[in-house]
Parts: sequence; C-alpha cells; structure tokens
Amino acid sequence: MTQYELNLRDYLRIFHKRKFIIMAVFIIITVSSVVFLQMQPAVYESSATIKIVERQSIAGLLTEWIVYDPADMMASQTKIIKGFPVMRKVALELGLIDEETLPPEVDKVVVRLQDRVDTMRIEKTNIIKITAKVSRPKVAMDLANTVARVYIKENLLEKRKQASTARQFIEEQIGQLGIRLREGEDILREFSEKVVGIKLAEPLQKKIVDLQFELTSLLQKYTEKHPFVLRAKEQIIDLEEQLESFAGADLEYARLKREIELNRNLYSMLKEKLAEARITEAQKVGNASIVDPAVMPLGPVSPQKVSGIILSAMAGLILGVALALIFETLDTSVGTIEDVEQLLNLPILGVIPSASRQLIEGKNVLARLKDKIFRVKEVSANEDKVRLIVHYEPTSLIAEAYRNIRTNLQFTPSKKCILIASASPREGKTTILTNLGLAFAQKGLKTLLISSDLRRPAIAKTFGLKREPGLSEFISSSAKVSDCLRNISDIMMGDIPLEDVIKSPGLGNIWILPSGHITSNPAELLESAKLPNLIEELKQEFDIILFDSPPLLSITDASLLAPMVDGVILCYEIGRTARGALLRAKNQLELVGANISGLVLNHIAPQTETIESYPYYSRYKYEYSQESEQAKESKAKVG
Repeated sequence: MTQYELNLRDYLRIFHKRKFIIMAVFIIITVSSVVFLQMQPAVYESSATIKIVERQSIAGLLTEWIVYDPADMMASQTKIIKGFPVMRKVALELGLIDEETLPPEVDKVVVRLQDRVDTMRIEKTNIIKITAKVSRPKVAMDLANTVARVYIKENLLEKRKQASTARQFIEEQIGQLGIRLREGEDILREFSEKVVGIKLAEPLQKKIVDLQFELTSLLQKYTEKHPFVLRAKEQIIDLEEQLESFAGADLEYARLKREIELNRNLYSMLKEKLAEARITEAQKVGNASIVDPAVMPLGPVSPQKVSGIILSAMAGLILGVALALIFETLDTSVGTIEDVEQLLNLPILGVIPSASRQLIEGKNVLARLKDKIFRVKEVSANEDKVRLIVHYEPTSLIAEAYRNIRTNLQFTPSKKCILIASASPREGKTTILTNLGLAFAQKGLKTLLISSDLRRPAIAKTFGLKREPGLSEFISSSAKVSDCLRNISDIMMGDIPLEDVIKSPGLGNIWILPSGHITSNPAELLESAKLPNLIEELKQEFDIILFDSPPLLSITDASLLAPMVDGVILCYEIGRTARGALLRAKNQLELVGANISGLVLNHIAPQTETIESYPYYSRYKYEYSQESEQAKESKAKVG
C-alpha cells in the first residue's frame, strides 16, 4: 500500500466524506447538552462575611502570642459554622423544624442545610465567607444571613459560658484561700508572742515567698518542664537549703510568714481575676461580627447555559472530527482516485458520480438524511431507472460520465468485446454495463449486451424482457442464437411503458442476449467450446459487445470469461471494497491472461473527487455533447 503524508486537501476530503458523522455527533452532543441544561434547576448564590477577633487583655494577648496560631483558630471556626449545633439552630430559626421534631428528621434537615452552605476563610485575613446555594434567590439571601446571625449568637453564648465557668471556679478558690489566710495569720500572731526577736531568716523568707509567688504565676502559663519553671524551683531549693542553718524557731517563723505572704498575694490576684470574669460574663459583645450581610442575587450562578452550550458544541465538534479520523483510519478501502492509480497502476477510464441524488429526489429531509447515513445507492423502486439513467436522463452528469468512459475506451474493430467485472458484489457492474451500452448505442453503434451472469442475472429485468430463452439455452443447444437475441421490438412489447421507450434515441441500436434458465452449474456452461465460437460470430455482426459477470473473488465465472474477450473493465466503488480485495481481483485477472483495459470508479461522491460543471453547463451540456460528437463524426468522414 502506498504511504504518503496527509495534506490539507486530504483532511478536507476526509471531513467532507465523513461530514454526516461529524454533524451527527455535533448535533447529538449539543442537543443533549441543551436538554440537560434546561432540565437542571437554577441555583442562586448569596454570601455573607463575618470577622472574628480574639478580645483579650494585654497580658493575655502577649501570653497567647507565643503559642497561638491564627490559622488553626480560623480553620476551626469554618468547621464550627457548618457544625450540627449551629445548623440545628438555623433550621429552628427558619422554621424547618421545631423542638418536637424527631431526631431522624432533624438529622435530614441539618444534612440538607450543610450541603447548601459553604464556608471559606478569605486568605490572609480573619474573615470567613458564608455562601448559601439554593434554588430561590431570597431563600439564598435569608439562609446566608441566618447562618451568620446564629453563629454570632452561639459564639457569644459560648464566651459567656466560659466566663461563667471561670467565675465559679475563681469564687471557690477565693473562699478556700481566704480561710487558709486567716488561719495562717492567727498562727503567726500566736507564734510571734511566744518567740521574741525572730528576725534573722526574714530576708531569705521574703525572697522565697517572692519566688514561690512567681512560680505560681509561671505554672499558670507554662508546664512543669518549662525552663522558667525549673529555674524558679532551683532558686527556691537553694534558698531553703540556706535557711536550714538557722535555728528551728527562726525557720518556723519565716515559713509561716512566707505562707501568709504567698496566700495574701494569691488572694489579691484571684480578686482581680474574679472582677475580669464577671465583666466578661456580663458583656454582650462577642469576638465575631458581620462585615457584609448577604444581598439578593441578581441571577443564577448555575447552570451556565451559554458557556455550557458553547463548551458542549466544541466538545461535539472535536469528538466528531476524532471519530471521522478514526473511521477513516479503520476504513480499509482505497480513499482517493490517486490511491487507486498508485495501487493498481491501471488507467482510470472514468468516474461515475453517485446516483443517490437521483434516488432521493422527492423525499423529505429526514428520508434523505437516513439514505445518506446508511449509504443507500439503489432502491428497488428506482433501480431499473438508475440502470438506464443514460436513457432517462441523457443530460445528466452521470450520462456524461458514461460518454466519457466510451471515449476513453478507444474503441477499435479489434477491441469490441468487453467484460465488465468487479472484485465484490454491489459495485454496480450491471448498471455500468447497461448505461455504457446505451452510450454506445446513442452514438449509433450496434451494441449487444450479454447477460453472462448466470447466477443473479439482471439485464433482462432491467429492460422489461423475459429471461428465457437465452445464453443457457444456446450453450445447451436447446435454442438458436437468433431465437435468444432481443431488440427494440421486444423492449417495446415488454414491461417498460412505451412513452419511456421512445423518451430518447439509442434503444434502436441495443440488442440483448439474456441469461436464460438459471442452472446449478453455470461455470461448466461457460467452459463450453461453443462460447468462444459464439463470441467470434457475434463480433462479425455487432460493433460492440458487453459481457456481464459475477464478482471475481467469490465466483470463478469472470475468470473463465476474461480470456475470451478483448478487454476487461474493472469496476470499483471507493469506500466499499477493501484495497486488498481490489488488488487480488487485478492479480486474478492477470493470472488468467486477461487484458485489463482500465478501471471505472463508481458512485464517486463529491468528497472523493470534485465533479462539478461550469455555471452554464447545466443548461447546455447535452447540446454541447451532441455537437462534439457530430463534430468528431464529421472529421472522421472527412479524414
């Protein structure tokens, strides 16, 4: 097989050839997308934004700054907003549930709300965006605002709850510490009255008290293993070791005084904390506030019908082109006329345009599209008309194509017996034979059409004649040649209406030798010694003789006839038969010694070879062809 790179013209030919695949895929995907988008409910989107600020004292802020990561807190809050407690309160506020709703139903409502709400932290800020997506614009706005409002309330309640818990704890600690402080003061006063002049260990005791107070503060901030905590403990241990050298009374006095001082400082600190906790518990301002409330959306965010249709149309076009290229790649037939010439190295006698336009004439658009997709070339109602299109439509492009083949055959007295063959069935052998015979007859040549396809004969039916007697009867010696031949008189008496018979000239020069009775051994009949003698006898009487035959590759009849005739015309329909089959048919003809005159390409569509007439040709083409033929005949006579 000849390989060559595809150029732009080849791609255009492929796209034109497979245009119905491209159009079908494009239309199916685009229409499906339109229907799908129309069926999708409109979704409206509305968003509210809230700001979260951690309100703390200066000391607390400095402490938290060491261990606090804002990203963690913001990420946690985005999850809390969509959490079950907040969404349940939202459902209650919107009236979707009430306090008596059963838990399974509450769970379903909450899950639906969670699916319709999205939360996202705006990058590098402490702002969270709450987005609601529902099928109605007002509901989207109300849902986003309700979620933001409920979250702020829940956040404030949580802060109050924490402050209340802290206040209760501090109050309990103050009560216990006050009792210990009073008891310690009483013990110190009694001990001071008994022991006079105990002042030696007082500086060390004061230092230890300060360190213990500092240690207590550090433990509120850090763990036991923090360097600051460990250092304070070491200092306290050192000072206590120094105190061991003092007398027992001095040490006891210092210890009691140290405990009282420590308890007094702790008591003062807890009093301050209690005041702060009460203020926090009483405040009505949380650390979250609305920045931008949700507003009514102007239009739906989905489905994006215009962009969706455009994207689906582009996808359909791309997929259609891809499928066209795939089908072209999988097509084993020869794709262009140039391919046929390079593959077989045979002359192209002519190209016959597709008769599909003639067949679908008068049909509606859907019927034409169906016929085109399924490659309808012949239908029973018009099959005979197509086989006689040179007679019925003498001014058509197809008729001109047959006249062109007639000219290219270079007919001579030594080359008047032609076999029409093809590699596979349904490639138009009989149609080419009858129309080419009519073209010769219209030129004034006495033409004989022999129905040598003894398996599926069609010539007699095409001309409205009876099949018997015919070639089978002559070879079997049951009839004479004169009894088997049919002419214009028989055609006029046959099934074709008289007005159709006289429609155009040429049938008067047509003679037909039908197949006769179909036998079970047609190959044995064709091998009869009487057939070559018959051919020689008919050559003396007729100007041109055309033989019909079965397909070459499936039946041997054509191979038997090919050596007996002057030339063989090989018919080929581009796009139907594989290139390997065509090449085998040529080799088979050469193997039996046949003289292949050339190739006729049948059913050529515009995407395979451009066959267009000049603008004026559709009006004057037949008159022009008649004048050309008359001019040729005049020149021949003068010569």
